[in-house]
Amino acid sequence: MSTLDLFERMPAAAEVVPALVPGELWVIDATALLFRAYYGMPSLRSPTGVPVGAVFGLSQLLLQIVRRSRARRVALVYDAGRETFRNRLDPRYKAQRGEPPPDLVPQFELALRLGQALGFAAYSVPDFEADDLMATLARHAGAAGVGARLVSVDKDVCQLVRDEGPAVALEDPKTGDIQDEAGVRQRMGVAPARIVDVMALMGDSSDNIPGVRGVGPLAAIALIDAFGDLEGIYADLGRVEALTLRGAKGLAKKLEAGRAEAFLARDLVRLCDAVPIAVGSAAPGRAAVPQGPGGLLGQTCWQGPRADAGALFDELGTRGPLRAFAALRAALG
Repeated sequence: MSTLDLFERMPAAAEVVPALVPGELWVIDATALLFRAYYGMPSLRSPTGVPVGAVFGLSQLLLQIVRRSRARRVALVYDAGRETFRNRLDPRYKAQRGEPPPDLVPQFELALRLGQALGFAAYSVPDFEADDLMATLARHAGAAGVGARLVSVDKDVCQLVRDEGPAVALEDPKTGDIQDEAGVRQRMGVAPARIVDVMALMGDSSDNIPGVRGVGPLAAIALIDAFGDLEGIYADLGRVEALTLRGAKGLAKKLEAGRAEAFLARDLVRLCDAVPIAVGSAAPGRAAVPQGPGGLLGQTCWQGPRADAGALFDELGTRGPLRAFAALRAALG
């Protein structure tokens, strides 16, 4: 199957549903979508032989999300590399993860260029993860008086959810299912504000964060429910034995032994909402958040593909995605 055959069959953009909350800022984890697309798309190459299957898959997923949500303010966030400030805090952080597949590596930069060519605000900042950019943009959106819809499956992002306006909700990129604070409590067992402390205790094997040895999810949730946060626990360890929790008598010793690991884990789990996003002209691959009239809201208002987008899609091998996004923008009015 050629890239042209595949993307000439991209669905028409006329069928859209009403926006759930007009004015929201949709923040989409494009790096996570790229990985998902890589494992779900056939192996495709550009006319010059560069792997492009994941990039085209990303364009399909973005088209589905924007069509479904009818989003008008959209920001794409990307990881800027494997090393971040968290690796300096703890060299073990994500150390268990192997290198990305060789044919995916050249597609990281192409994915960023794709987002820019399609006219979206595309953010990538060295030393920070896409989740940190989500946190930062959600804060900027709130300051500008609008809510944020965070399109991600990462449980770390649950800590950002809030019902109080301007609200922040989490949306599944595949199904469109939305999690508010109640949804997060059902998924994680605690309110969003307490997630970092729970994860600090129980750790996160997917990111190679140990947490406190011997403290699992049930114990971590019970401890945070009883004490509120890590400071509350370590200020009153003697009260831990009184909890109606299996193994409570030995839990205080485990907590004392893992004190340093707990606070380190919390620093690793907590998302940074103060990523230094450039003001004014941005270097290639770095979208700026301008100050003054418009600000972030003007930066992220999607006006459709850029005038020079055709060159990138010619390089990739087809203008099918470009036509699909142009039709979608016209359908949005």
